[in-house]
Amino acid sequence: MVELRTLLRLQALFAALSLGYLITSLLRRELTGDALSAAAIGPSIVMFIVYFGVLYIGKIGRVGWYRLGMIPALVLFGGGGVIANVLRYADSGLENYASNTTFAVAVAINGFGTALNIVALFGWFKTVNCTG
Repeated sequence: MVELRTLLRLQALFAALSLGYLITSLLRRELTGDALSAAAIGPSIVMFIVYFGVLYIGKIGRVGWYRLGMIPALVLFGGGGVIANVLRYADSGLENYASNTTFAVAVAINGFGTALNIVALFGWFKTVNCTG
């Protein structure tokens, strides 16, 4: 079983990877007119800022509130980031993506985060001092 401190670090890695993807998408859109995917870049960045706040709540020991914060995270990143991407790709192929690779990376990052958020929601971690 993973320690909460490790889980939080992995979730922060997920958020950082996601923000990197979104910023790259924004830069590509500014340079070429086409983003990497159909993700709403601005609102998605705001969601990740809020997500970092939820991770901080877990870090300071408010585990119940942290776990509760995983519910919207699962809906947004699992539903919107994994399921919606797969359905969109199945429906219209690469119409909303720069390439097969950018589609796969988006689903992989969100799948990684979704798995971590499931672990967090169900409390499948050991609680130890997370402030160190």
